[in-house]
Amino acid sequence: MAILRPEDHDRMAMESVRFAKEEAKRRLHAPVHVPNEEIQVQFKNNSHLYLVDPRLGFNHRTFRFWINRIPAGEEEGMGWKSLGHRHTVEAVIYVLQGSGHSIIDGVRYDWAPGDFISVPMFSWHRHLNTGHEDFIYLAATTGPLSLSLGLAVYEDERYPDYWVFGHQSESAMKSLIPGADDSTRVRSEEFFTGDPSNATDALYRQQLLFSAGEEKRRRASRVLVKGAGVRFEKTPMGRVCYTIDPKAGFLMRVLSTLLADISPGRRSGAHRHLYEEVNYVISGRGYSVIEDRRYDWAAGDVLCIPVFGWHQHFNTGAEPARFLVHHSRPLMENLGFMHVEQGEWSDE
Repeated sequence: MAILRPEDHDRMAMESVRFAKEEAKRRLHAPVHVPNEEIQVQFKNNSHLYLVDPRLGFNHRTFRFWINRIPAGEEEGMGWKSLGHRHTVEAVIYVLQGSGHSIIDGVRYDWAPGDFISVPMFSWHRHLNTGHEDFIYLAATTGPLSLSLGLAVYEDERYPDYWVFGHQSESAMKSLIPGADDSTRVRSEEFFTGDPSNATDALYRQQLLFSAGEEKRRRASRVLVKGAGVRFEKTPMGRVCYTIDPKAGFLMRVLSTLLADISPGRRSGAHRHLYEEVNYVISGRGYSVIEDRRYDWAAGDVLCIPVFGWHQHFNTGAEPARFLVHHSRPLMENLGFMHVEQGEWSDE
């Protein structure tokens, strides 16, 4: 190990003491508003565009938000023949434009504008545009979290030289668990072969069995939400519909996705929370007050809400304002950090 001086250890200890205040400053100076005009300038020349990403200066640690375009009659990642790609990140896709289908873990899912796709962790998937216009979609993916943990794996059919697990065995190729091998995995029927009175042994056997159970849960998870079935209900924050959420039959450990709708001349509630959030304005015009700063927005704009920053939205237009909202509430619940404070209620 490195030989450090006492003052070096003191300095390292103080880094933790100072972190919270320094992080608050980083949140204050991080980007919040991405206007659609800026997005379209870049999107004209790029089919894949990162909108919110820590590499772009955003103070986001758990997920990124991006937009992608697939021309009519084409497939994402030209050169894919059967598998597509898979990754150790959660992914939620919202269809803005176009029609087609996705092959996810060998199952076909047809989609249209307004639909949501939740891709199970580490499942092979690819998207095909079978319509007559560009397929444009928005995606939230938990790459930043997986990268920070050192557990990011992206296996692409076109680049087998970079595979980590896919070439190890046929079972590893098909499994939704990175590195799973049928020769070493514990079967459920083997679980109860130990002494039932030995609590320590039982705890360890639960660890052995977890990945097999997680794979079953991933394959049983819901994948597709049709936009036509979206139903809004009133909450203190206004009219909301949770579309992709662990409490709605999706195996999501990090992300949750919802739609929020604000009538003309109305406002949302005001609140703050200890999780990251990104808003995409699907329709409407208005402004938001985020940490006492006003941000005017219109359709196509993106808002990146600072963690634990007060925020409220106002519809000043003549049509309903609709927001696509991604946030990391499930992760904060799993970590025991979840905390929400409500201010003014919506006037809907």
